Amino acid sequence: MEIITKLFAIAIATASLAFAPSIVNIQPAEAASHWCEQQYKGDPDLTQMCKQGWYDRDHCKKYAPMADTKQEVAAYKKGWNHGSCK
Repeated sequence: MEIITKLFAIAIATASLAFAPSIVNIQPAEAASHWCEQQYKGDPDLTQMCKQGWYDRDHCKKYAPMADTKQEVAAYKKGWNHGSCK
């Protein structure tokens, strides 16, 4: 019985360690929104491209800026660089 208890404790500890990074690295959408808004004050198009880049990276999507201008591509890339695919 003692061995079963120890094995159960080890299993719980291992599972906790496996999920710990994803729990710690959760970045709410508000963080991306606020950061991008601060970077591109007064330009909703660039702010949106920044948010889209961050969102795509956080959701492990491919790098695909659907932009019309070089500025929008740069905003997407800036957001992309702040996201993290886990």
